[in-house]
Amino acid sequence: MQVLFVIVALVTGFSLLDYLTARKWQQVTSNTRNEVVFAHRNKEYGAYVLRSSYNKRMVMIMAGMVLFAALAFGISELIKRLPKEKVELPKDSGVNTTIEQLKEKEPLPETPPPPPPPPMETMTAFLPPVIEDDVVTDVLPTQDQLTDVKAGNQTVDGTDEGWVLPTDEPTGGPALTQDVVEPIETWVEVESVFDGDLDAFINDNIRPPAEAADLGVNGRVIIRFVVEKDGTVSNAVVESKLEECPACDKEALRVVNKMPKWKPASNAGREVRTYVRLPIRFQTE
Repeated sequence: MQVLFVIVALVTGFSLLDYLTARKWQQVTSNTRNEVVFAHRNKEYGAYVLRSSYNKRMVMIMAGMVLFAALAFGISELIKRLPKEKVELPKDSGVNTTIEQLKEKEPLPETPPPPPPPPMETMTAFLPPVIEDDVVTDVLPTQDQLTDVKAGNQTVDGTDEGWVLPTDEPTGGPALTQDVVEPIETWVEVESVFDGDLDAFINDNIRPPAEAADLGVNGRVIIRFVVEKDGTVSNAVVESKLEECPACDKEALRVVNKMPKWKPASNAGREVRTYVRLPIRFQTE
């Protein structure tokens, strides 16, 4: 509270000192200066009204601060002088109370020991069975005993009961013969080559479609095929097409399927199957 009073007093003092020491012409709120500055101008509103009423507002503000400080001081003094309620202490009854001494805790009863475990039963050791050979009781006759034995001269016919004619259908056992398909090698030591002039063969057998000349096609078709171990060509497919000329794809595939045998590829001196990619170009003048 004292700090508030000091702040109010300082603000009030500085405001009064500034108001009293400032010359009227230098003071913005001076009435003399305002009359000169706003001569022949509208004085109903604006800066003139604000400057002319500034001193009145400041006086009201300072008076309000002083009044607020005085009111706060008065309320604080009034609160201090209010009678305080007395707290009565309990009266002495004059009776002496004896506090009994706490008894020592009785020891807990001891837990009886657990009963002994039952005796272990004696188990008979397991012995693995012993495998013995079957005892032969039949005695084979000697050669001397068979000297006087004669073979019969009568034919004994048997019966066909239980006999089934064997068939060629599979019975679930392993197949007697099985064709083993060897894999197609992607890497070989010796590449397969055409036996002859490949360019000459293609030029002699290729028949460019009529639509290739009409469209002015210039491009190539890549055919992929397999050269077997005996040099024959198989599994020929179009790997890269000419989109604008489907007939060119068919013609290139026809020429490849017509090829004679190639020299097969080999690994470690053994013929193997391998892929070959052959580009066939179609060019129209």
